[in-house]
Amino acid sequence: MSGEHQVDSGRGWVVAFAGCAINTWTFGVFYAFATALEQMADEFDAGLSGIAAFFSVTTFLFFAVGIVAGPLADRFGARRLVALGAFLMGGGLWFTAQVESLFTGIVVYGLGVGLGIGCYLVPLSVATGAWFEKHRTVALGVNTVGIGLGTLILVPVAEWLIRTAGWRTAFELMGIGSVIVYGVVALACFKPPTPPASVAASILAARQAVRRSEFWRLYLAGFLMSVALFVPFVFLVQYAKEQGIASSTAAFLITSLGLGSVIGRLGLGVLGMRFGVLPLVIMSFAIQPVSYIVWLVAGSNYVLLLLFAALLGVGYGGFVALSPVASAGIFGLEGLGGILGVQYTSAGVGALIGPISAGAVIDATGSYTVAIVAAIIVSAAATLAVLPLWRLGDGTPSEIVARSFLSQPTVWLVSRR
Repeated sequence: MSGEHQVDSGRGWVVAFAGCAINTWTFGVFYAFATALEQMADEFDAGLSGIAAFFSVTTFLFFAVGIVAGPLADRFGARRLVALGAFLMGGGLWFTAQVESLFTGIVVYGLGVGLGIGCYLVPLSVATGAWFEKHRTVALGVNTVGIGLGTLILVPVAEWLIRTAGWRTAFELMGIGSVIVYGVVALACFKPPTPPASVAASILAARQAVRRSEFWRLYLAGFLMSVALFVPFVFLVQYAKEQGIASSTAAFLITSLGLGSVIGRLGLGVLGMRFGVLPLVIMSFAIQPVSYIVWLVAGSNYVLLLLFAALLGVGYGGFVALSPVASAGIFGLEGLGGILGVQYTSAGVGALIGPISAGAVIDATGSYTVAIVAAIIVSAAATLAVLPLWRLGDGTPSEIVARSFLSQPTVWLVSRR
């Protein structure tokens, strides 16, 4: 085998940066949806709950399809799935711009964008991890930092495009851009030189995990957190605009949330090596109801709204970074991908329920207060659900496994193959 085809080689870095590029584009486009909310609601003469269904159905699908995308990547490789994602993502955005009814838009956007994101998200992360041994941590960091870059760079650009050209033209252009970006990334998805892991091991591990109470505590907590979490992703920009804040300034709140998420992913991940994983997972949950309280009292105070978005991002980002580590400590590394594949459906179901329900409440009451109070209660319940896991973070063998996992955080990704 030539040097360029070995692990930790140049081809691996091409795959890692390709992952960064596709994450930057995808999540910049996806989170820009909040900036189109007002225009779409006016054009379709729809309530906020109906428009929120665009986001909710899409989020549910890209979380759920990861269970299937991993095995498909084993059989067909990441390149084919990313190429399929190009047509789904690009077509979903383009054809959504042509729809004349709310229901058709939800179906077209949800199936196109949701399945398009799901096609690449797990397979390309798996491919990145499989290309590295020595530099695996850095490579995966390069891959995932694109999510933060997307909110930082593309959301303001997309907001300007939607505001000046209209949401339909913006969606058409973003659809064309998606085909180009995904197509280029597909060409860069070189097949890793490592053999695929056993799918059977993942299935067996998942079956064993669901028999344990710790699994269901994490599942319930993840579900409750997600019910509240995706409400601001959909409604925060619209809320700010209704408070008299300019559209471009309001859009920066999503950027603040994304930056907080990056801080949470990196900062709490490093702290986990020093203080233990499970206490920081619980802290990530506990930060979130505090952040919603800040939103409740913020009103039109833009500084407090920025603080809310940043705090929520830190809590959310910390959970995303540490939850697979916690699962590694509790359930072990063998077949961890199968366990996480089932666990992450909790976020998909929560995303399906939260924004639609919040939109219905806002439509019915003409106020965001009840929805925000509900988010405080639900996120606090999530914290209570996970709180008993604190007793596991006391230096037991499972905690040692989790600590070692932090130094090789892509083991779980490779196991999903």
